Parts: sequence; structure tokens; C-alpha cells
Amino acid sequence: MHNVIVVGDANVDIIVPYPRFLNKERTLVDYPEPSLLGGGTSANTAVALARLGVGTSLIGTVGDDQYGRYIQDDLQKEGVDISDMIVEPELNTVGVFAFIDENGERYLWGWPRVDQSFKVLDAGKVPFQKIQKADWVHSSGMCLAYDTSARETVIRIFKESFQAGVPTSFDLNLRVDDGILDPEYEKAVREIIQYTTYLLGSGTDEFAYLGTERDWMENARSFVSESRVVVVRNGKDGSYGFSLEEETEVPAYQVTVEDTVGAGDVYNAGFISAVLEGKNLRECLAAGNAVSGYTVERKGARTCPNLEQLQTFLKKHQ
Repeated sequence: MHNVIVVGDANVDIIVPYPRFLNKERTLVDYPEPSLLGGGTSANTAVALARLGVGTSLIGTVGDDQYGRYIQDDLQKEGVDISDMIVEPELNTVGVFAFIDENGERYLWGWPRVDQSFKVLDAGKVPFQKIQKADWVHSSGMCLAYDTSARETVIRIFKESFQAGVPTSFDLNLRVDDGILDPEYEKAVREIIQYTTYLLGSGTDEFAYLGTERDWMENARSFVSESRVVVVRNGKDGSYGFSLEEETEVPAYQVTVEDTVGAGDVYNAGFISAVLEGKNLRECLAAGNAVSGYTVERKGARTCPNLEQLQTFLKKHQ
């Protein structure tokens, strides 16, 4: 079994669907119940990988609180190795309220706002020797969004993994405020990209902000190198792959969207698992589309498929 190490954030998602109204006078028809699920951009990818039969561990920080204990129990039930997770009693594990509108789009708000555990990653507690022997290392831009120890440590993990010949994948997950990237944040993102084998992100929401022009396709191409493949996820428009050898596009599966929470996170798992199976770039894009397509038909990122469910989905959509 492959050994994939995912580094980064783990939190809980509190899914709150918008109420449904009968008319413009807002006569209430239905108020769906909120639900509590495991979340976090990195943790979502780890769970999706485990469900696809990939041996996966998660390294990150949680607080010694109700949410932190929920996360640990949830990951263990999913078969994710948490033996190297870090518990810091003085920190708060974040709960992310995901307000879902009638079109399935989400609006996120994290709480508590202080002493958030995902921003902290003590390098002295990270098993670097184990990481350097992994089959794959993955992380998310959420860990680089703030100038904290998590930013510094995740970059170091990628550098040492890359230099040891371990394939790495990085999901941009850019945080763009008013159309502008913070210069120090962008510097950190560009630094970790140097040590990234597979760079993933949204075209219109992320790659569009990583260049002098807002042409996401040209910006994505600019990051391709002998050691780096670029993958662009564009939701209902499918996904694109760029390498020195080829450029390819794979359309999305036609599904009815329930919500899009974690769609990119689980796409990453489908893509990574396909690469580990030795599939070509186009097949890997299709695998990412399938895992994401299955998930957005349901509520929350943790409705991602296991292998049997994924095969059933693919047969249905052939």
C-alpha cells in the first residue's frame, strides 16, 4: 500500500443550508437542519484518499477541545493515521460555518477567531525522517495564508521532501482580498511552488492572480517545468492539465449540485490516487473530476466516495 502524508489544516464544518422560501414575501417552506462534519482542506484530502484505498496519514495541529477530539475520532474511523498529529492544549480548533445557498454555493466563516490551531505547526514535533521516506506529500495553501509557524514549517517539509525525491502536490487555495494578494503571502506561495511536483488550483479564482495579467491559462503554463505538472480545476467546466509534453482538457461530469464544500480537496485525492496507479495525465484529470462530481451531488466534503461507490458513479455516467 502506498504511503501518502498530508500536511495541514483539520477543522470541523458546520453546514448551514439557507432556508427555502415559497415566494418573494419570503414565506418559509423549509429550514433544513444544520450538520456537523469533519473538515479542513488538508483533512478532506486525507479522508478522500483513505476512502480510495490509499494509505494516508495526516500531520497537523488541533486543540485539546471538543472540536479537536471530534477530528481525531473522525479521522481514525476513516482509516487515516493520526499518530503524528499534534495536540496543543492552549490553541483552539476551528469550526467553519458553511452557509449553503440555493445554488449549492458556500459562504464560509471560521470560529473561534483567536489562537487557531491550524496556523501553528511546530517543526520540532514534525517527523522529517518519516516524511522523506513517504511515497507522496501533499498540502494546501490554507497553511501558508498567515505568517505563522505553519507557513514556515510546511515550506520546509516540501523542500526536504522534494530534495529527497518524494513527489509533492500543493493545492493553491489562495486567499485573495479585494482582488489583491498580500506580497508576503504570494512570496511564500511562490517559494513552495519551487518544491512542488504537481501544482493544483482554480483557474479563475487562483491562477488568475499569479501573474501580471489575469489570463489564468497563461499563468498556469508559466509554472510548468521539467519537474512540475500544473492542474487547473474549473468546476463545471472540467479540469486542465499542463506539462512540457502535453496540454489536455477533460470535461466535468454532469451532476446535480447539492453543495460545493471541499470539491477541490477531494478532487486532489482522485488525482493523486490515479497518479500513484500509474495512469496518464488525462486519466488522472478524469479521476479527479469523478471524485469531485460524486461529492458535490451530496452535502459536505465528507460524502466523498469509496472505491465501490466511485465505480458505480462511473458506470452511471459512461
